[in-house]
Amino acid sequence: MCNSLQHTNPIILDDVISFRRQIIKECKEGIIMEKTDAEKIENVESTIPEENSEKVSEETYFFHPIKLSEESGEVLDEKEIEKSKIEIEQKLQEILRSISEETLQLSEFLMEENNMVKELCLSLKQILKKLNVSFNIPPQDLPLKKKIKKVILNEEGHLILVHEKGEVNSAFLAEYPPEIVMAVLWVVIPELAKVIALYRKKISTRVNFFGKVKKELKSVAKAIIGSKAREQMLEKEQTMDAVKDALQTENQE
Repeated sequence: MCNSLQHTNPIILDDVISFRRQIIKECKEGIIMEKTDAEKIENVESTIPEENSEKVSEETYFFHPIKLSEESGEVLDEKEIEKSKIEIEQKLQEILRSISEETLQLSEFLMEENNMVKELCLSLKQILKKLNVSFNIPPQDLPLKKKIKKVILNEEGHLILVHEKGEVNSAFLAEYPPEIVMAVLWVVIPELAKVIALYRKKISTRVNFFGKVKKELKSVAKAIIGSKAREQMLEKEQTMDAVKDALQTENQE
């Protein structure tokens, strides 16, 4: 075999050697690629539970307003803990004080609102009763939860609600919530202004009529009273003349 290789053409020998080297190289690369693919698969499999663990940790994480010393990397000593406690108590006291002040003002406003609504509705009742007028209010203009077919504010100041099923509710306007009272006033006040203007014109017409009649009657009365006064004066003069004549006759005798 060795002798045959020695007598072989050198060019052919070189081709054989390079061919063997190429085969060995490809085999090595194939082994490396298989190893690399296996490592990739292992890496992917190893990352899956980590991702799942991260999801689980994200799902089980709860927000806490104060970070613990272990999470923040800070070690709190007793003085810092006491200082933090004092700051929290001060902030809490400020918040509670603010709530107390707001609650006090709220109660005052609620009482004032209640009294004002009652007085306002009583005044409105007196006006409506004097004018003998009532108003039909569009149901869609009121903040009502139930379906209402018709809404009426009568001359007694009662708000009447007629439901679609025929049920009727009636109560004094001040007994309804302030939101409904306010919505009713938004509708009624402009219409009430028109009614008052018409009522004023009606009164003005009567006043003009009474003024003219008064003037004429006063002239007639003055004329009648004046003629009677002249008659009375003439009667007095005649009486005085008769008395004088009688006195003169007595003196002559």
